[in-house]
Amino acid sequence: MLFQRLTDHVADQPTVDYAARRKRFANWTLPESDLQRIVEKYPSRRRLLARGSQRGARMRIGFSALVWSQLTGSEWRLAPDLQPLPVEGVALVDAGVIHQLQGRNPDHQPFYTYLHDLLPNYASTILEGEHHQ
Repeated sequence: MLFQRLTDHVADQPTVDYAARRKRFANWTLPESDLQRIVEKYPSRRRLLARGSQRGARMRIGFSALVWSQLTGSEWRLAPDLQPLPVEGVALVDAGVIHQLQGRNPDHQPFYTYLHDLLPNYASTILEGEHHQ
């Protein structure tokens, strides 16, 4: 009886068009200017990213991939903007950066914790229609 009510409830829910959600956010990436603002607000700015650095590019694309995955409900590896970056030596999204941004490692650096905490805010902002490219 309980199982039947549960299945009826699930059956009554509108279907989610995941393909449409992926397409809607297909062109979103964190703009360099936004990354720079994030860095400038961080308390210990002296050892942070230089504009246009490889580390900054990896972090920006990784952050974008994780926000995209929150927006679409898809795996971050499927994000359409994860093309090889035009920065020499950065051919793929750095899985290590993603791992740090996801906050799974108890030893990860405080700056990654700070970025991890911003992920839901960026997803909410984009869903409200701001900063969507």
